[in-house]
Amino acid sequence: MPAPKAIPVIDLLDSDLSSSGSQDEVGRQSAKKRKLEHDIEEKVHLTDDSDGGPVKPKKRKPKRKALGKQKRGSSRRQGGVKSEGDDDPLELSGIPDYLQQRRREFDANKKAHHETALMLPPDYTGVDFDESGRLCDIQERPDFTGDSGVKPSRPYKDIEMPQSAGLIPASIARYLRDYQVTGVAFLHKKFVYQEGGILGDDMGLGKTVQVAAFLTAAFGKTGDERDSRRMRLMRLYNDRWYPRVLIICPGSLIMNWKNELNKWGWWHVDLFHGSNKEDVLGTARAGLLEIMITTYDTYKNNRSSINMVQWDAVIADECHRLKDRSSATTKAMQEINALCRIGLTGTAIQNRYEELWTLLDWTNPGHFGTSGEWARTITKPLTVGQSHDATMAQLSLARQTAQKLVQNLLPRYFLRRMKTLIAHQLPKKTDRVVFCPLTDLQKEAYENFLHSGEVDTLRTLSDTCEHGKAKGWCCSRFLPGGTPWQNIVFPSMIVLQKLANHLTLMVPKTTDVDTKHETELKTLQMCVPDIWKELYNNRDQIRSLVNPEFCGKWKVLKKLLKFWHSNQDKVLVFSHSVRLLRTLQHLFTSTSYTVSYLDGSLSYEARQETVDNFNSDPNQFVFLISTKAGGVGLNITSANKVVIIDPHWNPSYDLQAQDRAYRIGQTRDVEVFRLISLGTVEEIVYARQIYKQQQANIGYTASSERRYFKGVQEDTERKGEIFGLSNIFTFHDDSGLLREIVNKTNIAETKAGVHLVDVDMDKAAEEGEALGVKKEENEDDDEDGGLSQLAELLKVKDQQKLLASRKATSHKTDAVQAILKSAGIEYTHDNSEVVGSSKIEEQLSRRAAMTSYAEGDLEGQSTLFADSGEETDGELLHGTYNPPDEVQLRQFCEMAREFGFINATEFALVVEGWSQESRRNCLNIFYRKRKAKLISEGFVRKEEEHLQGGTKSSDVDSKRHIDSTPAKVETPTRVKTEQSPVKQESVRSNPAKQEDVGVENEIDDQAFNLDGAKKKMSIFLSDDDEDDEL
Repeated sequence: MPAPKAIPVIDLLDSDLSSSGSQDEVGRQSAKKRKLEHDIEEKVHLTDDSDGGPVKPKKRKPKRKALGKQKRGSSRRQGGVKSEGDDDPLELSGIPDYLQQRRREFDANKKAHHETALMLPPDYTGVDFDESGRLCDIQERPDFTGDSGVKPSRPYKDIEMPQSAGLIPASIARYLRDYQVTGVAFLHKKFVYQEGGILGDDMGLGKTVQVAAFLTAAFGKTGDERDSRRMRLMRLYNDRWYPRVLIICPGSLIMNWKNELNKWGWWHVDLFHGSNKEDVLGTARAGLLEIMITTYDTYKNNRSSINMVQWDAVIADECHRLKDRSSATTKAMQEINALCRIGLTGTAIQNRYEELWTLLDWTNPGHFGTSGEWARTITKPLTVGQSHDATMAQLSLARQTAQKLVQNLLPRYFLRRMKTLIAHQLPKKTDRVVFCPLTDLQKEAYENFLHSGEVDTLRTLSDTCEHGKAKGWCCSRFLPGGTPWQNIVFPSMIVLQKLANHLTLMVPKTTDVDTKHETELKTLQMCVPDIWKELYNNRDQIRSLVNPEFCGKWKVLKKLLKFWHSNQDKVLVFSHSVRLLRTLQHLFTSTSYTVSYLDGSLSYEARQETVDNFNSDPNQFVFLISTKAGGVGLNITSANKVVIIDPHWNPSYDLQAQDRAYRIGQTRDVEVFRLISLGTVEEIVYARQIYKQQQANIGYTASSERRYFKGVQEDTERKGEIFGLSNIFTFHDDSGLLREIVNKTNIAETKAGVHLVDVDMDKAAEEGEALGVKKEENEDDDEDGGLSQLAELLKVKDQQKLLASRKATSHKTDAVQAILKSAGIEYTHDNSEVVGSSKIEEQLSRRAAMTSYAEGDLEGQSTLFADSGEETDGELLHGTYNPPDEVQLRQFCEMAREFGFINATEFALVVEGWSQESRRNCLNIFYRKRKAKLISEGFVRKEEEHLQGGTKSSDVDSKRHIDSTPAKVETPTRVKTEQSPVKQESVRSNPAKQEDVGVENEIDDQAFNLDGAKKKMSIFLSDDDEDDEL
C-alpha cells in the first residue's frame, strides 16, 4: 500500500464517465476538479432511469449463506467500519478475512488521504538510472521488423490517461489502435482504484497487448531498456511502493504470456509452474519479482502459499473457466489475495446468464447481489421474453431488462468490443452450416437405438403415469435392471453422437475395462444386429473404416477436400472427440494428403512446434485438431478453410476454433463449414448453440434477437423443441429440425409484419420501410442479398438474356455448392443469417420496449407469434393449413406475375439465390401490395388496416369472393412448369444488410398490371410447410 506522499493534483471528473469515452474528452472536462470517492462497498442495482448510473440499494436481509462465527465477528474487530444496520457486501459475499481487512484499510486510507492513497504509478523521484547521455541510443520495445507485418497505428507520442494519472509510453502507444487505448485506460483505472473488472473483447482484438500496455502504465515504465533496472533500483527505497502482479491462465498459454510480455517490454517475470515453484514464490515474497505467471490448476493446488503474498492485481486470462460458481477452481479463486481482479474473456456468457454474474461477482464480491436475485431480475425476464411464444408484456420486460443491464450496470465493470472494429483489416469470413444426411446404415442404427426399451423410458419420463404423476418420478424411476434412469442419460447421448458421426465409434476399444466393454458390445449388437460381428472382429483394421456407409459426413468432406487440395488451400478439421479425430487420421491414410495432428496428449511445446511446422510448410494440407486442446491460443493463419466436424454443446468452443484461422495476419478469405447430421441429436446441439449465442448477444448489447424457439432454458414447463430428453431422443427423419423452425419463424414474422406497418405504400417507400435500410452509393449489389437482382430484372428489357448470363456465372462462382449438391446435401444456411435479428423483430422489440404493461393488461397478454393451430377461423388474413400442391403452384405463379416475371421458372431462379432476409422482405412487399389493392378496390375498409387482430374473413367475403382454398408461396421445389422443373437448393448468400429503397418505386402498379384485367388474388399464405423459405 503506498504511503501518503505529496504529488501533483490529479484531474478528476465530476461524473464517472464510461470507459469507452475518448481521452481527449476527458482532458477537456478535467478542468473541474474534485476528490473522487468510489464507494467500493456499494452494490449495483438496475434502475428505471436508463440514463442514471448504479445506485445504492435499500436495506435488505442477507440471503447468502451465513459465515462462520470468526468471519461474522471480523467487522467488530475492525472498529465499526460498517455503519449500524447496514449489510456489509464483503461479509455477505463470504470472502476471507484478510481480503476484508485489506479492503477496509484501503478505503479508510483513501478517505483520509484522498488521491495519495490510490495505486498511482511508483514514485521514481531521485532514482538514478545512469543514462550517461545515451538516451538517443537507448533500446525500446516492442521492436517489430519489416518482416513482421506490424505497422504503427499512430504517431510516436506518449498517451496520457487523465482519469487514472497514467501514461502509455510512445514506443508502445504507436502500435495501439484507438479501442485498445480505451481498454488500457479502463484497466488502469480499475487498478488505481483497486476495483475489479472484465475486459470482454471479442477474440482476436488483442487483450494480451492491452494488458501489457496497462501493466507498463501501472509500473510507470517508459518502454525502454531502463525498465529492466527499475525494480532493483526501487529496492533501495524501502519506503516506496512497487507493484506485484499475478497472472493466472490455462496451461497452454503460460509460455505465450511470458513471450508476449518480453516482446512488449522489460519485465522480471517468472513461472510458478513445474519443479522450482517454491523458489519462484520466495522471490515474489521478497519483492524481487514484478510478475508471476501460473495456471488455474497450479494455483488451486497451491493457493495457501500463493495467497501469502499481497498481490496488487491478479489477471485471470480466459476467466470463463470460473463460470461455474460451484467448481473447485472458482471457489479457490474467490480466495485470491488481491483487491484488483481483472478478468479476460471473449465469452463471458457461454451457456446461461448466471455465468456473467459469477464472473462479475468474482471481480467485485458482493456488488451484484446474490445469484438468486440475479436469476429473478435478469435471467428469468430475458429467457422468458426470448421465447417464440412470448406475450407482448414478456417481450417488453425482456427488452427493457436487457437495455438496463447493458446501459446501466455493465459499463463500469465490463468492457466489450466486437471484431467488427477491425473488419476492414480482415478478409471475409463465411460460416456455412451443412446438414448432412445419414447413410441408410447409419439411419437404421440410429432408429434401432431410439426404439430400445431404455431410451423409450427416457423419452417418456415426463408423461403422466396411472398414478397421476410424471413417470420418471413414480413408476419409471428405475430401469428393468434396477438401475436409476439418471445413470444412462449421458451415456445414451454419447451413443447418439457416435452414431451421427461414424459407426465404428460404436465398437468397444480393446483397452476398455470389462464392464464397459461388455456394455458397449451390447449396444453395438442392438444398433447393427446384422453386421456387428464384422465390425467387432475387424475393429483394429483400417479397411473397416473406409466403408462409405459408415459415415455420411465423410462422403461430404472427401469431396470438399479434393476441391480444396486442387486450389492449394489449407484446412483445419476440428472435433471434440479425440477418437473421431483418430478415425479421420486413419481414413487419410488412403489419400495422398499430408496430415498434421494435435490433441491434449501433446505437450505445450510439442503443440507449438506442430503449429509452426504446419504454418511454414506449404505442403501441409490438413490439420486435425482437438477442439478443447487446440481451440485456444493457437495462431494458424496459414489455413483458410475450417471444418467443424461435430458441434459442441458450448458454442464458444466452435467459435474459438474458427478464430485459429480468422484473426489478424490472415490474408485469404476464410470459409467455415459446420457439418451437422440431419435430424439427429446434432441438430439439437446446434439449435442450443443458436440459443446460447443469442443469449450472449442480448447480454452484451441488448440486441433484438429473432425468437425461434418456444422453449425456455431451465423451465420444466416450457421445454419447446430443443430442451428436455424427449427432444434429444427423437429422430427428425429427413426433414430436419432447424429447417422447419427457421421457416416457421420466417412466416410468423411476415404475418406479424403485415400489421406492424401502415399500407400507405408511397409513405413506406419514402421511409424505406418496404425494403429496409437505405443502400449507400457504389455499394456492391451482392451485399443486398438478392433484392437488387429483383430491381434489375424489373428494369431490364431483355430478362431472358440477363438470366442466361447470370446462370452461366453462378456455376463458376460457387463450385462448392455443386459439390455439396453432388454429395446429397439439400439444405445449408449461413450461420450469420440465423443468429441475429431481423427487421420485423427489431420493430416488434422497439415497440415493446417503449411500452410498459400492468399486471392483468389484456393487450400485454397477447402473443406476437400465434401458432397456426391456435388461430381461429377468419381471425387473420392468412391461411392456416397446408394446401394441395396444385394450389401452392398456382399461388407461386400468381406471385411471379405480380412481380412482373415472364413465368414462374424465371422467378424461381431468382428466389433460389436469395437470403432468408430477402425472401421475408419480398413477402412483406407482396402482403402490403395485396392489402393496399383490397383497400383501393373497397373490399377492405381503410380503418381496418390498423387493427392488430387482422381483417375478419367474414367482412372480406361479404364484399368479394376470395379463393376458398388457401394458397401458399412456395419455393422452387414445388414449381413444376412445362419448361423444366426447378429444384430447390439452399444457397449461401450474404445477409440482406442493406437494400435499395428505389426498388419500391420500380415495383409500381404498372409492373404488376395483369393486362388490365381484374383477377381473383388470394392473400392467404400457409405457414405449416417446412419447405417454405420464401
